Amino acid sequence: MSEESQQPLSKDEKAAAKAAAQEAKASARAEKKREQSEQKAARAEKRAERKAEAAKHQPADADDPEASGVPGKKAWAGPRLVALIAGVAVVSLLAGILVMQFIVSPAELAARTEAPEAGPITAPVEKRAIENTVVMRGEVTYADPVELEIDTAGLAERAVVTGHVPDEGAIFESGNIALEVAGRPVLVLPGELPAYRNLSVGLRGPDVAQLKAALAALDIWAGDQSSDVFENDTAWGVQALYERAGYDAPTGGDEARDTLRGAERAVRDANVGVSQAQADLRAAREAQEDDSVALAQLQTANESLGDAQRELGEAQIAVLPSLPSSEVVFVASLPRRVDSVYVKRGDVLQNNAMIVSGATLTISGTVAKQDAELLKKDSVGFFPGPDGDELEAKVTAITEPKAGKKNDEGGGNGGGGEQQGSQGGDSGGRYTVTFAPGELTSEQIEALRGTNVRVRVPVEATDGEVLAVPIAALSAGSGGDNRIELLTPTKKDPYATEIIEVTVGLAADGFVEVSASDKRIEPGAKIVVGR
Repeated sequence: MSEESQQPLSKDEKAAAKAAAQEAKASARAEKKREQSEQKAARAEKRAERKAEAAKHQPADADDPEASGVPGKKAWAGPRLVALIAGVAVVSLLAGILVMQFIVSPAELAARTEAPEAGPITAPVEKRAIENTVVMRGEVTYADPVELEIDTAGLAERAVVTGHVPDEGAIFESGNIALEVAGRPVLVLPGELPAYRNLSVGLRGPDVAQLKAALAALDIWAGDQSSDVFENDTAWGVQALYERAGYDAPTGGDEARDTLRGAERAVRDANVGVSQAQADLRAAREAQEDDSVALAQLQTANESLGDAQRELGEAQIAVLPSLPSSEVVFVASLPRRVDSVYVKRGDVLQNNAMIVSGATLTISGTVAKQDAELLKKDSVGFFPGPDGDELEAKVTAITEPKAGKKNDEGGGNGGGGEQQGSQGGDSGGRYTVTFAPGELTSEQIEALRGTNVRVRVPVEATDGEVLAVPIAALSAGSGGDNRIELLTPTKKDPYATEIIEVTVGLAADGFVEVSASDKRIEPGAKIVVGR
């Protein structure tokens, strides 16, 4: 370093150096700004070039920066941004309000489901015909089914069914053959008494009278109907009965016929003895001899003839047609229908052979005592037929319950509850009502047999349509008068009511006939039946 350079600068020199340095800095900053301006201008020129280049490839409306979305569009700022935020806020508010419409608080839900204020239960006044009926359920069956029992105890042979087995559904008339056992017919005759003994000439009793009546019903002469004696005419009547059936009448068998032949010979021998004794007596008297011996012989011969004639009479009776108990069954009424057959050809008959019942249908049901008292014999009832038509049936019998059964005092008031019908004369202390249906076709009979039908028997009815209210609407005043409560709503009280006195008539099926001087009691008026 030179000595000049190592000399300290003067004050002026320092100021000049400082000014030069500042000037150099200012010059550098200006140069930098110039370069930055040039760079900015270059970038602007490049953006303009890119924009121009992009405009060449975009549709005409792409010039709108908001629509095109291309770089260089206007940014959301300023008033547009404020408007955007405000719009979003409004939309969010509306969405919140909309969602609130579907949100229900538990308290509000409970308030919505709370029961409304209770009002009276009403029913309208109606105009209708009231019919008091007795209704019951009835079993449709053939009348009086009974099991046919054949007495085979007196048969000499085994009771083998040899033929003539009836089919189910066959109809037995009086004199028909029910079955053929051991080659002999079993005849069906009307009668309440069962066959319990063999009937032959000389016997007497109610069973003989029953047989005579049965033969007379078949136009067969059987002797004096007022006598209960089995006469010779009765025997010939029995023979006629067998001939109609195509069988020989029983005549006592070979033993009886041998006895008859022996008795006939004894009579002939006795007659010869009498003739001989008479000749001896004449010879003794013509010879003027003692005729005491011949006279005694004649007396003895006459007595022998008398005995022989009595024996002949008994033998003749023994061979007259008779009716064995094994060849007849008596049933209470005819004709009868064969419901079931227990045997077939070749079986040994041991118990009952078959079930027979009345040939006509019957309907049997039960009712309480109160309903039974409303019914009468020949009362007409109605029941549904198999094709839906209403069919008629007449009451033929009302049977009291058997003694010892608890009587049913409940139920029925004319149109009371339906009860299951049953056969027989008693069903838990209830009365049994039997109906005879009207004329039915064979198809209807077959369809109805074994079914359970609803039988309705009208016992009382109003004269056409009348004003009627439910029985529950009736109440009694302090003086015993009948009243109903009429609904008379107002704006202030929609449940206002008014008590109206009425006169009641026939009641049935839950309704009662009413009449009132108040003109408001008319069809459609609402009355209170409960609260």
